[in-house]
Amino acid sequence: MVDKVSRNNWGKWGEDDQRGALNRIDVAATKRGIAAVKAGHSLPLAIPLSSKGPIAGMRANPQHFMTRDGGDYCAGLKEKGFGYADDVVILPTHGTTHIDALAHVWSDGKMWNGYSCNQVTSRGASKCSIESMGPIVTRGIFLDFAGPDGPCEFEDVAISVEQLQLAYERTELQAESGDALIVRTGWLQRWRNGQAKETLWAGLDPDCADWINEKGFALVAADNIAVEFGPSPLACNAAPMHVALMRNFGVVFMELLDLEALAISARHDFLLMVSPLPIVGGVGSPVNPIAVL
Repeated sequence: MVDKVSRNNWGKWGEDDQRGALNRIDVAATKRGIAAVKAGHSLPLAIPLSSKGPIAGMRANPQHFMTRDGGDYCAGLKEKGFGYADDVVILPTHGTTHIDALAHVWSDGKMWNGYSCNQVTSRGASKCSIESMGPIVTRGIFLDFAGPDGPCEFEDVAISVEQLQLAYERTELQAESGDALIVRTGWLQRWRNGQAKETLWAGLDPDCADWINEKGFALVAADNIAVEFGPSPLACNAAPMHVALMRNFGVVFMELLDLEALAISARHDFLLMVSPLPIVGGVGSPVNPIAVL
């Protein structure tokens, strides 16, 4: 049975649910995303897979190694009708542009839908793991807080719920159940320019969690380390928005997106496509989200 606590969506999509607010993405949400396509131009939203990309301090970058290359043939390896190259990537699931599984966070020993954190072991998660998600195809709504006169244009600050509401109203769009909220804070671009570090990043204030859930969003994403502002303003909780929005409401997070080209496009709605790797027991997955304008 699912434990009931106040202010959550536990049990909303069934007591055995492991997909959370992604259940909001129904046929209507997908068709709404498809209808948002106007130019047919596609933009990748992932940062390059590199050993030098931005990451949170406790994580590791991807590592790329060659297991066969041209040097092997120069050293005497003989071609048998052809030569070839092969490689291996060591890829931390949260070490680049990624999506969090609902098993990623918990509080008071409970994760999404009341599942015990004991169901995440050294062998992975037996509940709410990344392979439960499936593909995500819906409408994205883009809000740019790092543009001219935006609160994050020049510095890394928390975005208040009032600022979130104002930016949303300026798009003149109406969010519907199953949409994805995409937020540009400018942190990634500042990091690339040497003007920001992994110890401080612009992001959404934790108070934005209720607003995002009430609008019916299935997913929230940003060009920073954690979507929410960091470090946390709360000494007792290092990731209060993850707890309130992911653990309690089942809304999925994507982090470290490259939103610069999307900002230049000046488009606020588009088709968003994301396909997490079906890592059995995984608590996250690298992704290359695609925006179709």
